[in-house]
Amino acid sequence: MTEEAPGRPEPYKIWRNPATSEDRIAYLGEFYPPAGRVLFVASDLSELGFRPGEYTLRAPDRRKGPLLIPKWQKLRVVE
Repeated sequence: MTEEAPGRPEPYKIWRNPATSEDRIAYLGEFYPPAGRVLFVASDLSELGFRPGEYTLRAPDRRKGPLLIPKWQKLRVVE
């Protein structure tokens, strides 16, 4: 997990979505967007070491600009 630094946004909660009906949703923990950004893009997840697949992210409750940043976001990491 990435660590909190002063002035950084609150962490996002991230889940890995099941690839098949036999898989389960897996909670992966809390992560901070890189470089002081307020949201994640798919390449950020890849750089953090996330495997290819689909992920669901939940933005912090106290996010800045709540109308601009969606509370829930889906991202796909490709090979």
